[in-house]
Formats: sequence, structure tokens, C-alpha cells
Amino acid sequence: MKFDTGKPPINLVPSSAIIACANVFAFGAQKYGENNWRRDLNKFPVSRHFASIQRHMLAWNDGEDIDPESGLPHLHHAMTQLMILTVCQAEATADVDDRFNKETDYNTSPANDN
Repeated sequence: MKFDTGKPPINLVPSSAIIACANVFAFGAQKYGENNWRRDLNKFPVSRHFASIQRHMLAWNDGEDIDPESGLPHLHHAMTQLMILTVCQAEATADVDDRFNKETDYNTSPANDN
């Protein structure tokens, strides 16, 4: 009898994608220390992670496949930052969500105080 019901089908995630992210995490660990990004989950706003994803995607879209600093593909950096952003949203205990919210931000701007 198998007890796989409800378990995520990890076998469906491409190994090459996991290895690509592991290489970017290794680059970050060498530069900043292992798991430094985990210690920073409550330190930086989510916009910083999003901006990094966007910079890597824009560089890739402009035809630059490889990040000049790391020598690793921009797509791998973007995917890794997306993983970090996902963990940040799930685990951050500080209020680091600085996304613009049209429901609340429009109603609290100084221009609306008239």
C-alpha cells in the first residue's frame, strides 16, 4: 500500500531547473554566505526581490543570456529570485510587503486629504 495521496509530485519538477537554482544559490553563498537570503527575509521589502527578477528578465529579453557578474544565465537568477520571493511571502514575519495596493494606497495619499 502506498501513502502518496496529498504529497506534492516532486518528480514532475525538472531536475535541470532545480540544479540551475542550486548553482545560483551557490554563487550567492560564496558571495554573501550560506543561507544569507533566509536571514534577510524580514529585512528587505518584496519590491527588492521583484526588481531583481525584472532586471534579470529585462537583460534576458534584450538578448543578454548570461549575467556578467556570475557567469550564470539570467533566467536562472530570475527563477532563483522568484523562489526567494515565494519563501518571503510565506515565511516573513515582518511587514515587508511594500507592493502598491490601489484599494488602500489611492485612499491614503496626501492628495486625497483635501
